[in-house]
Amino acid sequence: MSGTGPAHNPPKGWSKGPLALILGLAVLIAAFFLVYALVLLL
Repeated sequence: MSGTGPAHNPPKGWSKGPLALILGLAVLIAAFFLVYALVLLL
């Protein structure tokens, strides 16, 4: 199958939303664990 041009290119609107959501969620979880560890240590 030799197609012309980038056929397997995901739409730009899709990849940005969920990626930002996952990144924000990861940062939130990391911050929560950091605060939790600090509370346990103090």
